[in-house]
Amino acid sequence: MHNFKTNNSSQTIELASDVGLVSDDVKLIFQVVNFAIICEIIDVFGTVTNIINIIVFVKLGFSDPVNVSLLGMMYLTAGWPHVTFTRITAWITAFITFERCLCIALPLKVKNIITPKRVVIVIVFLSITLITSVSPVYYVNRIGPKFSPIRNRTVIGLLFTEDREEVEAISFAVNNVIVPFCAFFVVIVCTVTLVVKLRSKTKWRKETASAGKSDNFSSRDQKVTKMVTMISTLFIVCFTPVSVMFIGMTVEPELSVDGQYRNLFFILFSFGYILESTNSALNIFIYYEMSSKYRTVFNHTFRRKCASQAKDNEASSDL
Repeated sequence: MHNFKTNNSSQTIELASDVGLVSDDVKLIFQVVNFAIICEIIDVFGTVTNIINIIVFVKLGFSDPVNVSLLGMMYLTAGWPHVTFTRITAWITAFITFERCLCIALPLKVKNIITPKRVVIVIVFLSITLITSVSPVYYVNRIGPKFSPIRNRTVIGLLFTEDREEVEAISFAVNNVIVPFCAFFVVIVCTVTLVVKLRSKTKWRKETASAGKSDNFSSRDQKVTKMVTMISTLFIVCFTPVSVMFIGMTVEPELSVDGQYRNLFFILFSFGYILESTNSALNIFIYYEMSSKYRTVFNHTFRRKCASQAKDNEASSDL
């Protein structure tokens, strides 16, 4: 066992020499492959596609509450600590699926209930609340100078306050169990509801088409609902492994950043990070495939520019 004492605290932090089930060399291989290569490729691609999404949604305008929610899900999750804003993404996804359920349950009243202004307020409230909920973690874990007995000199490292374990236990329960699982539950329930309602509406339309009847659920609403269902399904697939990992951490406390199975923790988290990054990177294909307005603005903004540049290059080459 190695004892490390911080300069600003009397607390002694003990790091287990036993790395558990996975060696340091194996962990290093997964870190290089998953974080340095795969995640970098996905993150660069996701950054480009989300910039494109922001441009398109801004041009589409904010008269549609769904556009406001989708833009908030992309913009607010960029550049901040990953874990914090995956929670925001989760709750915005939950809000979008809930809004679609209201469209089916209250088609004549939903536009008065959920307005673009109210959507902005909800997104800002979610962001502030979830950022505040994780702020205690940054208080009890700090970067600063500390003495390393192994190197026999002062180095810059991670410092802990005396109440770190108590604060992190509460923060873990709130941010890694209660917050994500509540959002996950809302997304799953609303997605299942949307799928069931879509099937029943489709069946009803086919049965009543010959009679000339119509309902208040327009074809546009049906397309938007299908798009939201696809986004929610992608979210469920990509976030389920991370949720299972957090359940495992509650069962086995040593599966943590400084526990006996810390190497296994880093490897599992690296795969979870890949899936969460994939969730944000692939949304552009859902938007383009299932939203005619998005596809029109995208083609007008980017394909037209590419075509005009190609013509200009041909003209200059002829000269």
